[in-house]
This record gives sequence, structure tokens and C-alpha cells, in this order.
Amino acid sequence: MFNHEFPPIGGGGGQVSYFLGKHFAAAGHEVHLITSQFRDCPRMEVVDDIHIHRVRALRKNPNVCAVHEMFTYAISSSIYGLRYAKKFKPDIVQVFFGIPAGGGAYLLKKHKNLPYVVFLGGRDVPRPNPDPPYYRWLYMVLKPIIRTIWDNATMVVACSDGLRDLAYETDSDVKIEVIPDGVNLDTFQPVQRDTNPKKVRILSIGRLIPRKGFQFLIKALPVVIENTESEFEIEIVGDGPYQEELIKLAENLNVISKLHFSGSIPYSDLPQKYYDADLFILPSLAEGMPLVVLEAMGTGLPIISSRVQGIEELVAENVNGVLFNPGDVDELANCLIRLINDGGIRVEMGNRSTEKVAPFDWKNIADAYLTLYEEIIEQES
Repeated sequence: MFNHEFPPIGGGGGQVSYFLGKHFAAAGHEVHLITSQFRDCPRMEVVDDIHIHRVRALRKNPNVCAVHEMFTYAISSSIYGLRYAKKFKPDIVQVFFGIPAGGGAYLLKKHKNLPYVVFLGGRDVPRPNPDPPYYRWLYMVLKPIIRTIWDNATMVVACSDGLRDLAYETDSDVKIEVIPDGVNLDTFQPVQRDTNPKKVRILSIGRLIPRKGFQFLIKALPVVIENTESEFEIEIVGDGPYQEELIKLAENLNVISKLHFSGSIPYSDLPQKYYDADLFILPSLAEGMPLVVLEAMGTGLPIISSRVQGIEELVAENVNGVLFNPGDVDELANCLIRLINDGGIRVEMGNRSTEKVAPFDWKNIADAYLTLYEEIIEQES
């Protein structure tokens, strides 16, 4: 497997490769992952029976990967993959994000005729109006490379219908199967919540970058404060370069007292954050299939989210949550007002979240990938 991110660095994409690799290994398969070297992480180690190989990538920040850092990973992982495949002799290669991880798999296909599968997760798929805006020019340069990597894959897997449809705008002929992301339902379990707490606790989790949309959440708060009957507080878990600007925005709008920035926390501490919350919100401008929404649903939380790829497969309007158009501050405010004021509907929607998330257990998702691999290997042989 190739992925430039793996815990402790990166976001949801790294977690996807961890949980899939863990279940592949548990099913009796030998799993090797080539990822980025970061600080004092071991160059080689075994994590839950996944053999981790870290290659030079100039990675400086655990939360954000710059373009030149991805480029160094692309080169290092391609060279290392070609060398290590002589020893390991894999049957199939799984790529997480065609850019920057697809080069190694492409070379293995050309030099050793190894089949590979590409996972599409979000920003690796060209899109209009990307964040950051300079990605528009990057996509123009990379599109021929992206198409080449996709077209030479035995299969491309999108984690949502919306992301598949977006990928077809780049390459309408590529073969794409949809396999959603998953959640560890043994860890993220539902808890009973009060319909009338002293203070409604709202949770949001994500990297503090403009694409995650926290600025819209903050801009909505003056209207929310004016129109809510219950006390509430919002906890934002995550780090990133946008934090100072978000704090300054909250101070200028006099809403900083309603916000608590918790920074990054160990993944093992995340379940408690969900358990302590009454409501989960994701105001993002773009996603693939956000693991944080799956985790929130697993713990029985109602969801407020923007209508982006991967969300409408998880959140049914007025069933287990409410949706607003990305960047629409007024709509976002109305969603918050409604769910803060009505504890009964929060609890009912949370119950529906628990029911809706049941098929997304990671074992089911890993089994879907393994079935795909078996079909590919059989066809290749």
C-alpha cells in the first residue's frame, strides 16, 4: 500500500489506510505500507500487524502537507517501492490518493505487471473552485498525470457517489467502483443523551484550514446567540495554520466566549469528545467521505453538515440530521438554532444516526476491498 499519510500524521485518509490494513492483516494477509518519514517516527515498524515503511518526504507539519513535500514523497516512495517489491513480491497494490502516491504503483505496473487499485479520497480529484485556490493551476498541470494513473489502474475506488461523479468530470472513461469509508463501531458506541441539558454541547473536528469552513460557523454565531433559548458551547478539535485567523474573527464578532479550541488530541481520546457532545457539525467546503461524521453517528449524535460529496450518503435530511449549502451562513445559523432549541429532535435524530451507520463497520468495508482484490487477482491470473 502507498499513502503519504499514516498516523500520527494526516487526517482521515491516513486513518482509512490504518483500519483497512489492520483488517487485511487480521484476515491473514501480509500488508506493507509505504508512507512519509516524520520527525522521530521509526523508519520501519509493525503497527497492528501492518508493516510500516517510512521514506524521506521533508514533511514538517503533522496536519498539513505542502505540495513540495508531496513531491518528495512521490519520488522516494516510487524508488523504494520498486526496490522493495523485489523482496516482498506483492500480489496487488493499493494506492491511497493517486497524487502523490500513484507513481510507485504505476511503475510497478509497467515494470512488474502488478495490478493496482486507486482510492479517491477528496482533494486528489480535480474540482472547480478548490481550496486553496492555487490548486486550480495545480490541477491543470497534474490532470494528464492523474488520468494516466487512473487509466492504468485495474480499478479506481471512490469513497462516495458524489466523489465518483466528480472524478468522471476529469476522466469519463475510467472504471470507478464506490466503496464507502468506515468506522470502528466497537470504539464509537452510542450513549444516552439528555433532551434538556444545562448547556448544549456542540462538537466539530477537523484541520484548521479554510476548506473545513469553520469561518462560516463563527460568522453564524451572532444570529444563533440571538435566537436560541438554551445555553450552548462549541468545541473545535484540531490544529492548523488558520487558527489565529479564526480566533481573531471570533473576537471581532464578540462570540469567542462560545468557542473552545482544543487543538489536536490523541485519536484514543476522540470517543470521549463525541460522548460529551449533544450535536456534531461539519461546515466543510469539500470532503470525500468524512470519518468524523461516521464516528459521530456511531456515538448517536445528530449531524449538521454542508451538502458536499460523501455527506448525503450519510445524512438524510430531517432524519438523522440537517444540511445546508456550503458557505451559506444564514442556512447554517438556522440549522443550529433549530437543533439547539429542540432537544427532543436532537435525541431522535441521534438514534437514527446509530441505525444508519451500522453497515459502515470497518470489517464490512475491508471485506468489500478484499472481495475486489480477489476478483482482480483471479482475472489477472
